[in-house]
Amino acid sequence: MTITYSNQKDKLKYFFTFTFTLLLLTISNFGYSQRNKMRDKVESHKIAFITDNLSLTEIEAQKFWPIYNTFQGERKAIKKSVDRTQKENMTEKEAEDFLYSVLDAKSKEIDLQKKYITKLKSAIPVTKIAMLFRVEQDFKEEVISNIKERRRDRMNK
Repeated sequence: MTITYSNQKDKLKYFFTFTFTLLLLTISNFGYSQRNKMRDKVESHKIAFITDNLSLTEIEAQKFWPIYNTFQGERKAIKKSVDRTQKENMTEKEAEDFLYSVLDAKSKEIDLQKKYITKLKSAIPVTKIAMLFRVEQDFKEEVISNIKERRRDRMNK
């Protein structure tokens, strides 16, 4: 493929367009990479947090994590399936549909939890499964607290 230019101005225009596009791709790729690194770091911390707080033995952990990861994947799919953004001027019908879709998703999540409690019984004692829900909440609170602290630190600089 050969590009012909009618004048110097076109060459410059093409050069700057190409350079700008390349720069945008590089920046977006860097941002995506950073988000993935942060997500991986949080996920690693979550694994350690849950393992420590549930006092999982090595054998329990080997059985627990594959089941838990599958559960998390299914839980994410349920949450993604619901549009939780509220429109400002919803009609009565839209508001009612919105409410029932959120409730339906919560119901599906509860059914999923029941299903996985049964599966998790083959990996860890019921007492640890009972603690799991609290430990997950504690982890979320810790992450939120860390985010708030980092924002405060950035604002104070």
